[in-house]
Amino acid sequence: MEIPLSLKKTSDGSLSYGIPLWYRIATGAMLAFVLGGAFSASGRPSFAAWIIILLLGFGVLYEERWIVDAKTRTIMHKAGILPVTKTQSIPFAQVAELRLSAFARGTIPGSPEEQADKERAFSMMRGKDVSTEGDGAAKPSPFKMNRRKPYINLILDTTSGESFLVDALPARSASRLLKAGSAMAEAAGVAFSDKELNLD
Repeated sequence: MEIPLSLKKTSDGSLSYGIPLWYRIATGAMLAFVLGGAFSASGRPSFAAWIIILLLGFGVLYEERWIVDAKTRTIMHKAGILPVTKTQSIPFAQVAELRLSAFARGTIPGSPEEQADKERAFSMMRGKDVSTEGDGAAKPSPFKMNRRKPYINLILDTTSGESFLVDALPARSASRLLKAGSAMAEAAGVAFSDKELNLD
């Protein structure tokens, strides 16, 4: 299940990129509906009902958030099940850049096929017709069962060589990663790259 992350700016110039409140409310409403139905029926909830209840409960309590804190000059990552979450802080001075990277599943690293699929992913993110010449790989047939679904990753690189995955989305809906990555980089005063260098 893909949990959408949203970007929010605070009055002090800080940014929060994480699970939005509306998602928790919607998931909580579904959980209440399922619980009501499961316990109002005669007998105990079925095994399938318990699985659904656990998944919805996980959706309500799961936390995933990146915070660009202007006061402490750090980028913090919070993840876990509320109220227990793990927090990691990265000072602005240790952030090298934020960048977008295409993920070509099912291809050999460094191969022309991987290169073409990555070009196709960036073209799709920008809303271009990937079937036109020069926009990357040819558009696969909709009747081809093993067609690959390209993804775009938003990655934070540190000066020590570590890389952190901030978010990943299917290429067709990854345009919001452009906005999130650019805003986070600007708030932290670091570089942002919206295209892989080896694709130019």
